[in-house]
Order: sequence, then C-alpha cells, then structure tokens
Amino acid sequence: MESKNKKGIFKILNLFDLALIVIAALLAAVLLLNRGGDTSGAITGESQTRVRVRYTVELTGIRNGAASTIKAGMPVVDKIKKYSMGTVESVEISPTVRTVTDESRNVRVSVPVPGQETATVVITTEAVETDKDITVDGGYIIKVGLPVNVRIPGLSAQGYIMNIERGDAQ
Repeated sequence: MESKNKKGIFKILNLFDLALIVIAALLAAVLLLNRGGDTSGAITGESQTRVRVRYTVELTGIRNGAASTIKAGMPVVDKIKKYSMGTVESVEISPTVRTVTDESRNVRVSVPVPGQETATVVITTEAVETDKDITVDGGYIIKVGLPVNVRIPGLSAQGYIMNIERGDAQ
C-alpha cells in the first residue's frame, strides 16, 4: 500500500510542477509582449513629440579630397548598427586642426594636420522626442557630444554631434 500512496503523491507533485511551469510560461509571455509593444523606446507614461530635427556632425581626420564626395541629399547611416541617421542638408570642409603645446613659448596653439580635413555635416530627419531622448526615424538616438561612426556613400568617418535644432514635424 505504501508504494501506491507514493505513486499518488508523485502524481500530485508532477501535476503541481506542471501547473507552476504553465504559470511561469504565461507570465513570461505577458512580460515579453508588454516589453515588445513599445517600439519607440519611450518609457510608459513618458510624453512623446514628433519633430523635424536638424543636427550638425563634425567628422574629423578624413583624408584630403574624400570629404568633397559628400553632397546634399545623400543618406547618412550609422556604420556599426546600420541605423538610418537622416540625409545630408549641407557640408562645409576645412583643414583638420589639432591643439598642441609650443614648448618654447609655453602656450597652446592650433596647427593643421597634414593630409587630413574636417567635414561639418548638417543632417535632417524626422524624429520622436521624449523627456530624455531624441530618436530619429531610423532608430538612432542623438545627443550633443555623442560620438558617431557614419557611412555616407563613398565615405566612412568618425566624429561628434555638435548641435541639435528641433522644429515642428511636417
């Protein structure tokens, strides 16, 4: 008789274990669906606004002549994650300059870097602005001072976001 009771207890434990597994699976599915439903990256309760964004990126250390391939209307893509960052509105090219210390006079001076140029690129795109971030339509989050690795047709470069201007979405 003892063996029959153990079989009955094991049946109850197995049924209990099965019920726990089903409940855990349902809970995991509910959490996954709730998390996956927010594609904008905004926290629940955070206000969102659609805006037209115009931001400036300074790309440094480009070999001479390569920045002249950047033209208005070209798409800009994040080189690492392949997120769309917008389109080129305008570009200014200048020599790359580094600040060094002149030991003889004990002052800091700016000197051009031979063979390199800097491209200051203005990029425009539509975006969603939350209380914390601005996320462009391609999914890329922009902030002043953020380092960027960009790919523009014919050019890959690194730099920083220098300025962000917000406008009304159109």
